[in-house]
Amino acid sequence: MRARTWILVALSTALTCAPVTAAAGALVTGGQEAATVGTEARGDAVLELQVVEAGSGQPLAGVRVRLPDRGVNGLTDDGGHLRFTGLEPGPIRLRTEAPGYHPTERHLELTDGLTTQRIALDRWLFELEGVTATGTPLRGIAPYQPGQAYDREALLRRAATSLGEMLDGEPGLAMRSFGASTGRPVIRGLDGDRVAVLENGQRMGDMSETAPDHAIAMDPLSPSRIEVVRGPASLLYGSSALGGVVNLLRDDIPRTWSQGNSGSVAIQGATANRLEATSLTGTLGGDRWATTGRFALRSGDDFRSPGTTSGILPGTWGRMTSGSAGIGYRRDGVTGGIALDLHDHDFGLPEAIDDPDERVELRTGRQRARGVVDLELGGRFETLELRAAAARYRHQEVEIEGPPGGPVEEDVEHDFTRHTVDLTLTATHGPLGPASGGAVGVSLLSQSLAVSGADEFHPDGSSLALALFGFEQIALSDALSLQLGLRAEGSRIRIFANEAFPEASGTRNALTLSASAGLSHRLGDRLEVGAQIARAHRSPLLEELHADGPHLGAARYEVGTPELRNEIGHGADLFAEYTSPRVRVELAGFLNRIRDFVFTEATGDIDPESGLPVVKWKAAPATFRGGEASVEFFATDRLSLRVSGDWVLADRRDADRTPLPFIPPARLMTALRYDSGSGWFGVRTRLAAAQNRVALGSPTDGYGLLDLQFGIRPAGGHTVAFRLDNALDTAYRDHLSRVDERRFPMPGRNLSVVYRWEF
Repeated sequence: MRARTWILVALSTALTCAPVTAAAGALVTGGQEAATVGTEARGDAVLELQVVEAGSGQPLAGVRVRLPDRGVNGLTDDGGHLRFTGLEPGPIRLRTEAPGYHPTERHLELTDGLTTQRIALDRWLFELEGVTATGTPLRGIAPYQPGQAYDREALLRRAATSLGEMLDGEPGLAMRSFGASTGRPVIRGLDGDRVAVLENGQRMGDMSETAPDHAIAMDPLSPSRIEVVRGPASLLYGSSALGGVVNLLRDDIPRTWSQGNSGSVAIQGATANRLEATSLTGTLGGDRWATTGRFALRSGDDFRSPGTTSGILPGTWGRMTSGSAGIGYRRDGVTGGIALDLHDHDFGLPEAIDDPDERVELRTGRQRARGVVDLELGGRFETLELRAAAARYRHQEVEIEGPPGGPVEEDVEHDFTRHTVDLTLTATHGPLGPASGGAVGVSLLSQSLAVSGADEFHPDGSSLALALFGFEQIALSDALSLQLGLRAEGSRIRIFANEAFPEASGTRNALTLSASAGLSHRLGDRLEVGAQIARAHRSPLLEELHADGPHLGAARYEVGTPELRNEIGHGADLFAEYTSPRVRVELAGFLNRIRDFVFTEATGDIDPESGLPVVKWKAAPATFRGGEASVEFFATDRLSLRVSGDWVLADRRDADRTPLPFIPPARLMTALRYDSGSGWFGVRTRLAAAQNRVALGSPTDGYGLLDLQFGIRPAGGHTVAFRLDNALDTAYRDHLSRVDERRFPMPGRNLSVVYRWEF
């Protein structure tokens, strides 16, 4: 099993490095190719754009560019480039829209051949969230699904201990937590393995999806951009994305750069857990080559929690070290690069809160290599992209017994080692038959997991998934466009014997289809409505199938069900977006019916040896339905008010018709913000309703939170952000918290200060 994994690692490295090595011998120099969108027309005019930020000249990725009179649109790539081919000469109208920037419209006259245009966008002083997907393999095509995007400054204002905490409170997004370090995003009530958390479009290689006590292997200060897609997304990202995708974009592999030195320094401090964090990045760029480096340190104590006896929540400390080095290459028609990163994260769990002489600690480490190569082909297929990643992840759950400050005894209860190889090869094309543009590709995902420790609770295993996919965009009229996608995936799961399960063996094979169809209708220049239907799937995890033992970190005795079948989800999304100079409205509704939805159910028994409650993995048909709404008013160019909300209802459809566990309550959020350009001030409120529809654990009361923020932007690339979370020091219990039946409240008042200097 391990030999096969390392053979795949070597293959992925060779596939990644070979095109880069070949490119190094080329004699032609140049930049990165532009994302390309074709049209149904077969004209000879080509429009090539670069979109940059006014003032700084920084290229802008993910800008939506529309040609309303021609019925096509696309997204700029990492270098701010976008190219439209097959256009008829003549007058043309061009609109640009980007989160955080003023929309523009201009008129051009196209002639035969190439027309180039450089567009500079002025920053809108308020954060505008758009449906963008620059991290997908589709380049200039945006999927018709509700989504959010957060740039570097928006992430600076949200800097927190975990990714889940950073996104919590946005429409459709909540947080699953088991202490401070383990916060993971929940999208429309779905979490864990049903929400794919990716890094630059590829698997992270950690184990955060497998259990609520596991953390995402990331430094919260390092992403340059985060994109969220709400709704089934298995078509583009593989299985286990029934709920949606969170894609972290980092610059460890340089894709665009200027000659000379550039970089950033970020420092964060927080009072609730005495947090100290530092992140350093740097890029040295030449004509063809660039190198990058990144280093981060993070340390925090136990969180202060009002309403607890001691005033703190034990087992919520964390220590993290992270770093990477990368190299990029570019010439005319070829770009590529490789990066290596290391990540070590040790943190506590609030599992044995009532026993001061017993503590639980998780020790994790990840080593990851990643590479990418883009080729501009110039034929029927315009670009070819290869992404490759290989990771090794080690995870230990340690039980520590003994008085604080005295002699202790440590036992490694669980020791996991996971190897991951992720390969994706994608070819994009322009006009082809009725399609104005699209992509086809193949992906391979291989994972192996070895388990040891005093309390092994499932056998070893491996999985292999090979998929073919295609995605096409068809312009039905100037205002109406259609997207179609199909993904066929074959998978194999194998289990192997280990010390605790000497008789374990078996193979599970499956062939599944994912498909999507979406319509977008542009009603004038301000209103767009759309709909998408999708079929997605998820294979059960190893522990869901074969667990039989105590899981220390999750504080339960788990029993698997080998007969579980693949989850099959059928989802539908409806959305509308209205934008005017003073008002922005976004509405979305969804329905997701999942066959054989897997969940845990308490048996009512207590394991006599471990003393933990026994839960069993079961499956039943389920329905998720709900929606999100956001209305933003711009009183002036500097003052805005945003009101948003979301709700989810989730039930089993079997004879019991009971609610599903751990579903977030309905919420209402408001945000008032004033931004002068040199600084900003904001007030946010978060209201959560009581959640009484429970099947596992206790109901939770409703609560209200007040957050304040203030920031300045001095000259010279400096930014300082102050944020006061839970300003009234409210003691509240989050319904998605896994800490001891939610008996313990969430963190109290917290003052966070973040300084960033970009040079």
